[in-house]
Amino acid sequence: MALLVSCGNPAGETTRRAPLNDALAVQLWTFREDLAKDVNGTLKRIRDLGFTYVEGFDAPFIVGNPEAFKAKLDSAGLKMMALHWNNLDDWRKDPAPIMKTAKTLGAGYTGIAWLKRTKADTVTLAIVNEAADILTKACPLAKESGLQLYYHIHGYELQPMADQKTFFDSFVSRIDYSCVRLEMDVFWVTYAGQDPVQFMEQYKEGVELLHVKNMADHVSTGVFTGADFNPPDMAPNSWVPLGRGKIDFKSVFQKGRQIGVKWYILEMDRYDGDVYSAVDSSLTYIQKEKLFQP
Repeated sequence: MALLVSCGNPAGETTRRAPLNDALAVQLWTFREDLAKDVNGTLKRIRDLGFTYVEGFDAPFIVGNPEAFKAKLDSAGLKMMALHWNNLDDWRKDPAPIMKTAKTLGAGYTGIAWLKRTKADTVTLAIVNEAADILTKACPLAKESGLQLYYHIHGYELQPMADQKTFFDSFVSRIDYSCVRLEMDVFWVTYAGQDPVQFMEQYKEGVELLHVKNMADHVSTGVFTGADFNPPDMAPNSWVPLGRGKIDFKSVFQKGRQIGVKWYILEMDRYDGDVYSAVDSSLTYIQKEKLFQP
């Protein structure tokens, strides 16, 4: 089935793109401002880009009435493959409602994707360890619910400790990969001063999902604590489509094939231009460069 794509082209014109690989999804955070205004219209535009699968997050317009949002996904021809739940206090209180919401939305995964309460917070070893313990404790309920738990890596977990270990090594030591899978954000691992391909190799037994987005050449990288940090506050020109920027996604996709990554999820935290065109450009690059082929 050929998919019609109009974003990034002059009004009224369309070009045909080959069907997307089934391992590709897009994070709804990318379109959060439009979704807050017009869910139905935004979901249609996402489907018109060629996507079948989306990853959700715990915005009120998604999780406030999950039955209604699921109906809108169905109407648009979209499926939610995973659900981020960013409010750590909800996990602390009771993960059961999170699991129920994820199931209602049709997701197969749910997990923790953010550790900060306020912009000012510093991410500590204690809170990284707590996130691991919360997920481990929730494992029996997730299994009973038919859900896979996962943790989204934002880079502040890579703060160094002794013996060349990081906070994240402590996190990994407290989980069981059969219970908790890893979602590596290629941008944020790079932002934290790490080589994403080396990271994937080091944690290859756990990395099952990737957040795929490129970094502009001018963005500085290095160890960071998360203090006084909120991604949407960064300059919108920090993010660029695949095929531009400093991250070598040919190597990332090659390593992903080697270690058995199951999902490649496109995302733009912000963009200095039309975000639909940016996502469309990334999709074109993936297909042109045949990144899913050996």
